Amino acid sequence: MKNLPILFILLSLTPLAFGQSARQYYNEGLKAKTPAEQIRLFTKALEKNQKFTNALHRRGDAYKARGSLKSALADYTKIIALDPKDPFKYYARGLAYMEQKNFAPAADDFTAAIKLKNNYDDFYYRRATSNMELKKYSAVIADTAKIKNKRKNAAALTMLEARANFYLYNYDRAGKLLADVLKQNPDDTEALFYLGRIDYNAELYDEAVANFSKVLNRNPKHEDALRARAAAFKEMPDFAAAEADFTALIALNPGDSAYHNRRGLIYEETGRWQEAAKDYSAAIALNPKWAIPYNNRGYCYLKLKDYKKAYEDLAQAIKLAPSLPTQQVNMAGYWWTARKNKKNMYRHLDLALKYNYKDIDALYEDSKKGWLFKGINNTLELRNFLDGYGK
Repeated sequence: MKNLPILFILLSLTPLAFGQSARQYYNEGLKAKTPAEQIRLFTKALEKNQKFTNALHRRGDAYKARGSLKSALADYTKIIALDPKDPFKYYARGLAYMEQKNFAPAADDFTAAIKLKNNYDDFYYRRATSNMELKKYSAVIADTAKIKNKRKNAAALTMLEARANFYLYNYDRAGKLLADVLKQNPDDTEALFYLGRIDYNAELYDEAVANFSKVLNRNPKHEDALRARAAAFKEMPDFAAAEADFTALIALNPGDSAYHNRRGLIYEETGRWQEAAKDYSAAIALNPKWAIPYNNRGYCYLKLKDYKKAYEDLAQAIKLAPSLPTQQVNMAGYWWTARKNKKNMYRHLDLALKYNYKDIDALYEDSKKGWLFKGINNTLELRNFLDGYGK
Protein backbone atom coordinates (compact mmCIF):
# COMPACT_ATOMS: atom_id res chain seq x y z
CA MET A 1 0.00 0.00 0.00
CA LYS A 2 2.96 2.27 0.67
CA ASN A 3 3.82 2.23 -3.08
CA LEU A 4 0.44 3.61 -4.18
CA PRO A 5 1.40 7.33 -4.06
CA ILE A 6 4.43 6.67 -6.30
CA LEU A 7 2.25 4.80 -8.80
CA PHE A 8 -0.23 7.66 -8.78
CA ILE A 9 2.53 10.17 -9.53
CA LEU A 10 3.83 8.08 -12.41
CA LEU A 11 0.35 7.78 -13.94
CA SER A 12 -0.17 11.50 -13.62
CA LEU A 13 2.92 12.14 -15.75
CA THR A 14 1.63 10.16 -18.77
CA PRO A 15 0.28 11.96 -21.95
CA LEU A 16 -3.23 10.94 -20.88
CA ALA A 17 -2.84 13.05 -17.78
CA PHE A 18 -1.40 16.12 -19.59
CA GLY A 19 -3.22 15.68 -22.93
CA GLN A 20 -1.55 15.28 -26.31
CA SER A 21 1.89 16.71 -26.96
CA ALA A 22 2.74 19.31 -29.60
CA ARG A 23 4.34 16.57 -31.69
CA GLN A 24 1.22 14.40 -31.53
CA TYR A 25 -1.04 17.23 -32.67
CA TYR A 26 1.47 18.01 -35.42
CA ASN A 27 1.51 14.38 -36.64
CA GLU A 28 -2.28 14.30 -36.69
CA GLY A 29 -2.25 17.56 -38.66
CA LEU A 30 -0.02 15.97 -41.30
CA LYS A 31 -2.67 13.26 -41.80
CA ALA A 32 -5.66 15.63 -41.82
CA LYS A 33 -7.62 15.78 -45.08
CA THR A 34 -8.82 19.40 -45.15
CA PRO A 35 -7.07 22.75 -44.61
CA ALA A 36 -9.56 23.62 -41.85
CA GLU A 37 -8.71 20.46 -39.89
CA GLN A 38 -5.00 20.96 -40.51
CA ILE A 39 -5.22 24.51 -39.16
CA ARG A 40 -7.06 23.32 -36.05
CA LEU A 41 -4.49 20.62 -35.25
CA PHE A 42 -1.41 22.74 -36.01
CA THR A 43 -2.89 25.48 -33.83
CA LYS A 44 -3.22 22.92 -31.01
CA ALA A 45 0.44 22.00 -31.52
CA LEU A 46 1.43 25.68 -31.33
CA GLU A 47 -0.55 26.15 -28.14
CA LYS A 48 1.78 23.57 -26.67
CA ASN A 49 4.91 25.04 -28.25
CA GLN A 50 4.83 28.54 -29.72
CA LYS A 51 8.26 28.09 -31.31
CA PHE A 52 7.36 24.91 -33.20
CA THR A 53 8.51 26.18 -36.63
CA ASN A 54 7.36 23.12 -38.59
CA ALA A 55 3.84 23.53 -37.20
CA LEU A 56 3.90 27.24 -38.09
CA HIS A 57 5.07 26.43 -41.60
CA ARG A 58 2.42 23.75 -42.12
CA ARG A 59 -0.30 25.99 -40.72
CA GLY A 60 0.85 28.75 -43.06
CA ASP A 61 0.59 26.32 -45.98
CA ALA A 62 -2.91 25.31 -44.85
CA TYR A 63 -3.99 28.94 -44.60
CA LYS A 64 -2.60 29.53 -48.11
CA ALA A 65 -4.46 26.47 -49.45
CA ARG A 66 -7.68 27.86 -47.95
CA GLY A 67 -7.02 31.27 -49.50
CA SER A 68 -6.39 33.00 -46.16
CA LEU A 69 -3.25 34.74 -47.40
CA LYS A 70 -3.07 37.34 -44.62
CA SER A 71 -2.94 34.56 -41.99
CA ALA A 72 -0.47 32.57 -44.07
CA LEU A 73 1.86 35.57 -44.33
CA ALA A 74 1.64 36.14 -40.59
CA ASP A 75 2.74 32.55 -39.94
CA TYR A 76 5.58 32.67 -42.46
CA THR A 77 6.78 35.95 -40.93
CA LYS A 78 6.86 34.36 -37.47
CA ILE A 79 8.89 31.45 -38.86
CA ILE A 80 11.45 33.81 -40.42
CA ALA A 81 11.82 35.63 -37.09
CA LEU A 82 12.46 32.27 -35.36
CA ASP A 83 14.73 30.88 -38.08
CA PRO A 84 16.15 33.69 -40.28
CA LYS A 85 18.85 31.49 -41.84
CA ASP A 86 16.51 29.07 -43.64
CA PRO A 87 16.06 30.18 -47.31
CA PHE A 88 12.92 28.09 -47.77
CA LYS A 89 11.11 30.12 -45.12
CA TYR A 90 11.58 33.25 -47.27
CA TYR A 91 10.61 31.24 -50.33
CA ALA A 92 7.32 30.14 -48.73
CA ARG A 93 6.43 33.71 -47.80
CA GLY A 94 7.43 34.93 -51.26
CA LEU A 95 5.00 32.46 -52.85
CA ALA A 96 2.21 33.71 -50.60
CA TYR A 97 2.99 37.31 -51.58
CA MET A 98 2.81 36.25 -55.24
CA GLU A 99 -0.65 34.76 -54.71
CA GLN A 100 -1.62 38.06 -53.11
CA LYS A 101 -0.23 39.78 -56.25
CA ASN A 102 2.10 41.73 -53.99
CA PHE A 103 5.16 41.29 -56.17
CA ALA A 104 7.65 43.75 -54.65
CA PRO A 105 7.91 42.00 -51.25
CA ALA A 106 7.78 38.65 -53.08
CA ALA A 107 10.87 39.60 -55.09
CA ASP A 108 12.57 40.78 -51.88
CA ASP A 109 11.91 37.42 -50.23
CA PHE A 110 13.28 35.48 -53.19
CA THR A 111 16.36 37.71 -53.10
CA ALA A 112 16.80 36.90 -49.40
CA ALA A 113 16.47 33.19 -50.23
CA ILE A 114 19.10 33.48 -52.99
CA LYS A 115 21.55 35.16 -50.61
CA LEU A 116 21.26 32.13 -48.32
CA LYS A 117 21.24 29.51 -51.11
CA ASN A 118 22.37 30.71 -54.53
CA ASN A 119 22.17 27.43 -56.42
CA TYR A 120 18.45 26.72 -56.24
CA ASP A 121 16.82 27.34 -59.63
CA ASP A 122 13.29 27.99 -58.44
CA PHE A 123 14.36 30.98 -56.35
CA TYR A 124 15.59 32.66 -59.56
CA TYR A 125 12.53 31.55 -61.54
CA ARG A 126 10.10 32.96 -58.98
CA ARG A 127 12.04 36.21 -58.68
CA ALA A 128 12.06 36.54 -62.47
CA THR A 129 8.29 36.00 -62.52
CA SER A 130 7.81 38.67 -59.83
CA ASN A 131 10.12 41.10 -61.62
CA MET A 132 8.16 40.59 -64.84
CA GLU A 133 5.07 41.89 -63.01
CA LEU A 134 7.16 44.77 -61.65
CA LYS A 135 8.34 45.60 -65.20
CA LYS A 136 11.99 45.05 -64.28
CA TYR A 137 12.74 43.40 -67.59
CA SER A 138 16.54 43.47 -67.47
CA ALA A 139 16.38 41.77 -64.07
CA VAL A 140 14.14 39.08 -65.58
CA ILE A 141 16.69 38.30 -68.28
CA ALA A 142 19.52 38.24 -65.72
CA ASP A 143 17.64 35.75 -63.54
CA THR A 144 16.66 33.41 -66.37
CA ALA A 145 20.34 33.28 -67.37
CA LYS A 146 21.27 32.02 -63.90
CA ILE A 147 18.95 29.01 -64.00
CA LYS A 148 20.97 25.83 -64.55
CA ASN A 149 18.27 23.28 -65.36
CA LYS A 150 16.60 24.80 -68.41
CA ARG A 151 14.45 21.71 -68.98
CA LYS A 152 12.34 22.35 -65.89
CA ASN A 153 9.65 24.93 -66.72
CA ALA A 154 11.32 25.25 -70.16
CA ALA A 155 8.35 26.81 -71.98
CA ALA A 156 7.57 29.19 -69.11
CA LEU A 157 11.23 30.23 -68.88
CA THR A 158 11.45 30.90 -72.61
CA MET A 159 8.22 32.93 -72.51
CA LEU A 160 9.52 34.98 -69.58
CA GLU A 161 12.69 35.83 -71.47
CA ALA A 162 10.76 36.49 -74.69
CA ARG A 163 8.35 38.89 -72.98
CA ALA A 164 11.18 40.70 -71.21
CA ASN A 165 12.99 41.18 -74.52
CA PHE A 166 9.76 42.35 -76.15
CA TYR A 167 9.27 45.09 -73.56
CA LEU A 168 12.92 46.09 -73.96
CA TYR A 169 12.27 46.44 -77.73
CA ASN A 170 14.66 43.57 -78.51
CA TYR A 171 12.22 42.26 -81.10
CA ASP A 172 14.67 40.02 -82.99
CA ARG A 173 15.63 38.17 -79.81
CA ALA A 174 12.01 38.01 -78.64
CA GLY A 175 10.89 36.63 -82.01
CA LYS A 176 13.50 33.85 -81.92
CA LEU A 177 12.47 32.83 -78.42
CA LEU A 178 8.79 32.84 -79.37
CA ALA A 179 9.59 30.66 -82.39
CA ASP A 180 11.29 28.21 -80.00
CA VAL A 181 8.14 28.05 -77.88
CA LEU A 182 5.99 27.42 -80.94
CA LYS A 183 8.29 24.60 -82.13
CA GLN A 184 7.44 22.79 -78.92
CA ASN A 185 3.79 23.81 -78.89
CA PRO A 186 2.31 25.32 -82.09
CA ASP A 187 -0.90 26.13 -80.20
CA ASP A 188 0.73 28.29 -77.53
CA THR A 189 -1.60 31.31 -77.56
CA GLU A 190 0.71 33.54 -75.51
CA ALA A 191 3.57 33.06 -77.99
CA LEU A 192 1.26 33.72 -80.95
CA PHE A 193 -0.11 36.83 -79.25
CA TYR A 194 3.35 38.33 -78.69
CA LEU A 195 4.39 37.49 -82.25
CA GLY A 196 1.33 39.42 -83.37
CA ARG A 197 2.38 42.35 -81.23
CA ILE A 198 5.86 42.32 -82.77
CA ASP A 199 4.27 42.36 -86.24
CA TYR A 200 1.95 45.20 -85.21
CA ASN A 201 4.83 47.32 -83.91
CA ALA A 202 6.67 46.71 -87.20
CA GLU A 203 3.51 47.93 -89.03
CA LEU A 204 3.09 44.48 -90.59
CA TYR A 205 -0.64 44.58 -90.01
CA ASP A 206 -1.59 41.61 -92.23
CA GLU A 207 0.85 39.37 -90.33
CA ALA A 208 -0.36 40.77 -87.00
CA VAL A 209 -3.98 39.99 -87.91
CA ALA A 210 -2.99 36.46 -88.93
CA ASN A 211 -1.31 35.78 -85.58
CA PHE A 212 -4.10 37.35 -83.52
CA SER A 213 -6.60 35.30 -85.53
CA LYS A 214 -4.71 32.10 -84.67
CA VAL A 215 -5.01 33.01 -81.00
CA LEU A 216 -8.74 33.66 -81.38
CA ASN A 217 -9.28 30.40 -83.27
CA ARG A 218 -7.92 28.60 -80.21
CA ASN A 219 -9.58 30.90 -77.66
CA PRO A 220 -12.43 33.06 -79.02
CA LYS A 221 -12.65 34.89 -75.67
CA HIS A 222 -9.02 36.05 -75.62
CA GLU A 223 -9.83 39.70 -74.98
CA ASP A 224 -6.29 41.04 -75.49
CA ALA A 225 -5.98 39.35 -78.89
CA LEU A 226 -9.40 40.61 -79.98
CA ARG A 227 -8.53 44.16 -78.94
CA ALA A 228 -5.14 44.00 -80.65
CA ARG A 229 -6.66 42.61 -83.86
CA ALA A 230 -9.25 45.40 -83.88
CA ALA A 231 -6.41 47.94 -83.64
CA ALA A 232 -4.56 46.21 -86.50
CA PHE A 233 -7.69 46.20 -88.67
CA LYS A 234 -8.08 49.95 -88.01
CA GLU A 235 -4.51 50.60 -89.18
CA MET A 236 -4.82 48.50 -92.37
CA PRO A 237 -7.45 50.12 -92.70
CA ASP A 238 -10.37 47.64 -92.63
CA PHE A 239 -12.99 49.55 -90.69
CA ALA A 240 -15.73 46.93 -91.11
CA ALA A 241 -13.52 44.25 -89.55
CA ALA A 242 -12.40 46.62 -86.78
CA GLU A 243 -16.04 47.47 -86.03
CA ALA A 244 -16.90 43.76 -85.84
CA ASP A 245 -14.08 43.13 -83.36
CA PHE A 246 -15.05 46.05 -81.14
CA THR A 247 -18.66 44.85 -81.24
CA ALA A 248 -17.42 41.42 -80.11
CA LEU A 249 -15.40 43.09 -77.33
CA ILE A 250 -18.48 44.98 -76.13
CA ALA A 251 -20.42 41.70 -76.03
CA LEU A 252 -17.56 40.07 -74.13
CA ASN A 253 -17.11 42.93 -71.66
CA PRO A 254 -20.11 45.30 -71.84
CA GLY A 255 -18.96 47.31 -68.83
CA ASP A 256 -15.75 48.56 -70.46
CA SER A 257 -16.33 52.17 -71.53
CA ALA A 258 -13.15 52.18 -73.66
CA TYR A 259 -14.63 49.67 -76.12
CA HIS A 260 -17.63 51.91 -76.81
CA ASN A 261 -15.30 54.88 -77.22
CA ARG A 262 -13.06 52.99 -79.66
CA ARG A 263 -15.97 51.72 -81.74
CA GLY A 264 -17.20 55.30 -81.84
CA LEU A 265 -13.87 56.29 -83.41
CA ILE A 266 -14.39 53.62 -86.08
CA TYR A 267 -17.83 55.02 -86.85
CA GLU A 268 -16.22 58.46 -87.19
CA GLU A 269 -13.79 57.07 -89.77
CA THR A 270 -16.74 56.14 -91.96
CA GLY A 271 -18.75 59.33 -91.29
CA ARG A 272 -21.44 57.64 -89.17
CA TRP A 273 -21.72 60.50 -86.71
CA GLN A 274 -25.03 59.52 -85.09
CA GLU A 275 -23.80 56.00 -84.37
CA ALA A 276 -20.51 57.36 -83.06
CA ALA A 277 -22.38 59.75 -80.72
CA LYS A 278 -24.43 56.82 -79.36
CA ASP A 279 -21.28 54.89 -78.55
CA TYR A 280 -19.75 57.92 -76.83
CA SER A 281 -22.97 58.29 -74.83
CA ALA A 282 -22.64 54.66 -73.74
CA ALA A 283 -19.02 55.29 -72.72
CA ILE A 284 -20.08 58.36 -70.71
CA ALA A 285 -22.86 56.41 -68.97
CA LEU A 286 -20.29 53.80 -67.89
CA ASN A 287 -17.64 56.34 -66.88
CA PRO A 288 -19.10 59.84 -66.44
CA LYS A 289 -15.81 61.31 -65.18
CA TRP A 290 -13.83 60.38 -68.30
CA ALA A 291 -13.20 63.49 -70.41
CA ILE A 292 -12.37 61.84 -73.75
CA PRO A 293 -15.85 60.55 -74.76
CA TYR A 294 -17.33 63.97 -73.93
CA ASN A 295 -14.78 65.54 -76.28
CA ASN A 296 -15.45 62.95 -78.98
CA ARG A 297 -19.23 63.30 -78.70
CA GLY A 298 -18.85 67.08 -78.77
CA TYR A 299 -16.90 66.75 -82.02
CA CYS A 300 -19.69 64.56 -83.47
CA TYR A 301 -22.26 67.18 -82.54
CA LEU A 302 -20.15 69.81 -84.34
CA LYS A 303 -20.30 67.58 -87.42
CA LEU A 304 -24.07 67.23 -86.95
CA LYS A 305 -24.37 71.04 -86.45
CA ASP A 306 -26.00 70.53 -83.04
CA TYR A 307 -23.98 73.37 -81.57
CA LYS A 308 -25.70 73.60 -78.20
CA LYS A 309 -24.90 69.98 -77.36
CA ALA A 310 -21.43 70.34 -78.85
CA TYR A 311 -20.63 73.25 -76.54
CA GLU A 312 -22.00 71.45 -73.46
CA ASP A 313 -19.90 68.35 -74.14
CA LEU A 314 -16.70 70.22 -74.93
CA ALA A 315 -17.11 72.42 -71.85
CA GLN A 316 -17.54 69.30 -69.71
CA ALA A 317 -14.48 67.67 -71.29
CA ILE A 318 -12.40 70.78 -70.54
CA LYS A 319 -13.74 70.92 -66.99
CA LEU A 320 -12.71 67.29 -66.40
CA ALA A 321 -9.30 67.51 -68.11
CA PRO A 322 -8.35 71.04 -69.17
CA SER A 323 -4.79 70.16 -70.19
CA LEU A 324 -5.79 67.73 -72.97
CA PRO A 325 -5.04 69.77 -76.11
CA THR A 326 -7.49 68.14 -78.57
CA GLN A 327 -10.58 69.31 -76.72
CA GLN A 328 -9.16 72.86 -76.61
CA VAL A 329 -8.78 72.69 -80.41
CA ASN A 330 -12.35 71.40 -80.76
CA MET A 331 -13.66 74.18 -78.53
CA ALA A 332 -11.71 76.70 -80.63
CA GLY A 333 -13.42 75.14 -83.66
CA TYR A 334 -16.80 75.54 -81.98
CA TRP A 335 -16.21 79.25 -81.39
CA TRP A 336 -15.31 79.76 -85.05
CA THR A 337 -17.62 77.41 -86.93
CA ALA A 338 -20.69 78.05 -84.75
CA ARG A 339 -20.16 81.63 -83.58
CA LYS A 340 -17.42 83.23 -85.72
CA ASN A 341 -15.91 84.48 -82.48
CA LYS A 342 -12.20 85.05 -83.11
CA LYS A 343 -11.38 86.11 -79.57
CA ASN A 344 -12.51 82.84 -77.98
CA MET A 345 -11.23 80.83 -80.92
CA TYR A 346 -7.71 82.19 -80.41
CA ARG A 347 -7.99 81.80 -76.63
CA HIS A 348 -8.63 78.05 -76.94
CA LEU A 349 -6.07 77.61 -79.70
CA ASP A 350 -3.55 79.31 -77.46
CA LEU A 351 -4.39 76.83 -74.65
CA ALA A 352 -4.10 73.90 -77.04
CA LEU A 353 -0.63 75.00 -78.10
CA LYS A 354 0.36 75.69 -74.49
CA TYR A 355 -0.68 72.10 -73.69
CA ASN A 356 1.57 70.84 -76.50
CA TYR A 357 -0.82 70.27 -79.40
CA LYS A 358 1.37 68.83 -82.17
CA ASP A 359 -0.72 68.34 -85.30
CA ILE A 360 -0.62 71.94 -86.53
CA ASP A 361 -0.90 70.89 -90.19
CA ALA A 362 -4.31 69.30 -89.47
CA LEU A 363 -5.70 72.77 -88.72
CA TYR A 364 -5.13 73.80 -92.35
CA GLU A 365 -6.65 70.69 -93.98
CA ASP A 366 -10.39 70.52 -94.56
CA SER A 367 -10.21 66.71 -94.52
CA LYS A 368 -8.89 66.88 -90.93
CA LYS A 369 -9.44 69.55 -88.26
CA GLY A 370 -9.24 72.35 -90.81
CA TRP A 371 -12.97 72.17 -91.58
CA LEU A 372 -13.59 73.66 -88.13
CA PHE A 373 -11.71 76.80 -89.19
CA LYS A 374 -12.98 77.07 -92.75
CA GLY A 375 -12.67 80.62 -94.00
CA ILE A 376 -9.85 81.53 -91.64
CA ASN A 377 -7.55 78.53 -91.91
CA ASN A 378 -6.05 79.75 -95.17
CA THR A 379 -5.41 83.28 -93.95
CA LEU A 380 -2.08 84.85 -93.12
CA GLU A 381 -3.54 85.94 -89.77
CA LEU A 382 -4.02 82.36 -88.52
CA ARG A 383 -0.77 81.15 -90.04
CA ASN A 384 1.18 83.90 -88.31
CA PHE A 385 -0.50 83.04 -85.01
CA LEU A 386 0.32 79.33 -85.30
CA ASP A 387 3.80 79.78 -86.76
CA GLY A 388 4.77 82.41 -84.24
CA TYR A 389 3.62 80.51 -81.19
CA GLY A 390 6.38 80.16 -78.63
CA LYS A 391 8.90 82.28 -80.57
